Amino acid sequence: MLDVACGTGIITREIAHRLVGPSHIVSVDINPAMIEVARRNMPAGSRSCEFVVASVDDMPFKDAAFDVAFCQQGLQFFPDQATALAEIRRVSRNGANLCVTCWAAVPQFFQIVSDVLGRHLDDTAARKAVEPFMWNDGVLIRALVEQAGFECPAPTQLRVDRKMPFSARAVRNELLASPNEPALRQAGEVAITEVVEAILEHLSRFQRGDDLIMPQTAHLFWATAV
Repeated sequence: MLDVACGTGIITREIAHRLVGPSHIVSVDINPAMIEVARRNMPAGSRSCEFVVASVDDMPFKDAAFDVAFCQQGLQFFPDQATALAEIRRVSRNGANLCVTCWAAVPQFFQIVSDVLGRHLDDTAARKAVEPFMWNDGVLIRALVEQAGFECPAPTQLRVDRKMPFSARAVRNELLASPNEPALRQAGEVAITEVVEAILEHLSRFQRGDDLIMPQTAHLFWATAV
């Protein structure tokens, strides 16, 4: 099994937890730091996994090496999705399954963040806040998967409830872990505080006790190599 763009390894861990019988899991990411986190996060005593630093468009594996491939919220970040999918097909045997998830719309949380940043910073910051979610055309994504050599039915729509603390600290941490961190740091602490307060005001309708529960929708593609 192959986990493409594994990040911190959450899919790898879920696969390892659910598998029974002999199997081999390989997790790939272009970011060495992510691979190191994924390796460290594997529970003691879990099934053996191999972690590889590589670009998805040039993976160091033989043809037809895998029975199943996963790509969880990674495809939209690849510079060339068609080439990436073709490489995944190359390392997948005939009849192998490919599971891909991509966002189906801009989540309300990030739309609020975008709107607030547009008012307090600039249009560039607003755009960066929603960029990862704009590549969400299910028809286009399905066509790319099929062009790579997979049979791909229409995607299933998944609703994911994102949960995070309803607090200024949580929102601040979210903002400063994003590509907008340099612009926010340059704007200064007063501006950051104003942005956080404005975001919290707009998020109040999602408050449930001490938490925010915010719906997000994703495409789930389950394809077969042909």
